[in-house]
Amino acid sequence: MLKTLRQVAKTLLTVAFLASSLIASTCSRVVWVSANGQVFVGRTQDWTEKANTAFRMYPRGIKRTGAVKDNPLSWTSKYGSLVLSIYDIGTHEGVNEKGLSAHVLYLAGDCDFGQRDPNLKGIGVSQWAQYFLDNFASVAEAVEAQQSSTFQIEPLILPNGFPTLVHISLEDKSGNSAVIEYIGGKAKVYNDKRFTVMTNEPTYDKQIENLKQYRSFGGDKPLPGERTPMDRFVRAAYYADNLPTPANSAEGAAYMFSVIRNVSVPFGKPDPLKPNVSSTIFRSVIDLTGGRYYFESTYAPNVVWIDFSKLDFSKGLPEKELQVEKVIFSLNGNVSGKLQTAKPFVFGRNKG
Repeated sequence: MLKTLRQVAKTLLTVAFLASSLIASTCSRVVWVSANGQVFVGRTQDWTEKANTAFRMYPRGIKRTGAVKDNPLSWTSKYGSLVLSIYDIGTHEGVNEKGLSAHVLYLAGDCDFGQRDPNLKGIGVSQWAQYFLDNFASVAEAVEAQQSSTFQIEPLILPNGFPTLVHISLEDKSGNSAVIEYIGGKAKVYNDKRFTVMTNEPTYDKQIENLKQYRSFGGDKPLPGERTPMDRFVRAAYYADNLPTPANSAEGAAYMFSVIRNVSVPFGKPDPLKPNVSSTIFRSVIDLTGGRYYFESTYAPNVVWIDFSKLDFSKGLPEKELQVEKVIFSLNGNVSGKLQTAKPFVFGRNKG
């Protein structure tokens, strides 16, 4: 009897863990190249709670060590960057001074970085986006490095108990785009300017096939309206494809916000039938050609931005930070001058 109870308890814990890994799995990312050549990338962050999101500015020349216990990869940042950190443990998204950006989104269920081999160099998943921003000026360079790399990425458990089942998107000011997913321990890279949208599960190949079923993409199904990752993928692709030509870069950013707001998830009661849908906690838009990074918390009615093209990323300067989520109610408009000198950031890893 005792053995049976233990088995039941173990099963319930497993189910609870799997459910929790799905709850926070919603986000959307969209790239848009306007008719006059301006390039914008927008994202929603859908999550179960505030995640202490902060702007962090990194100068060139920072020495990095992989956030893993054994055999860490080491590098020195070639480019400066402006990023959004999450939970004070890692880079969630960002852009470097050359106009390469990266966004980390959840990929529940299918993501598998493989078993850690201590004979191979490693970095923590909290550094994955930062590695690309530190080292590469374009999507093409980053993809080539990814395909030839031999180092491993080690996942971790977030402070709220969720595992980092994630994939990453890369974008640059030429409009090039890539999505990288680890399935069965192997990296799968999707690199094409047509791949402008990324949400969550299922894997990217299935998302692309699903898109073909809808009007404007080869099929006859009407535009879907649910909050699921697949429906948001279709809507984001449709609305981004039909944006007008902006009169200027600020108007272009507003158009991009109109798309990602459409695929946001409003605050509301959890739906037990859709445990993989969470409310949007923030939205961001990066103007890759104009050099401006916008941030909008859904807990506040104001939009702020930093002109990263005007920041000084010179080697030897200190890191800077703005705890934007904490102080959003006191901010509005251009907050470039609000960045304050900060201690060097420490990327998180699993304890042990």
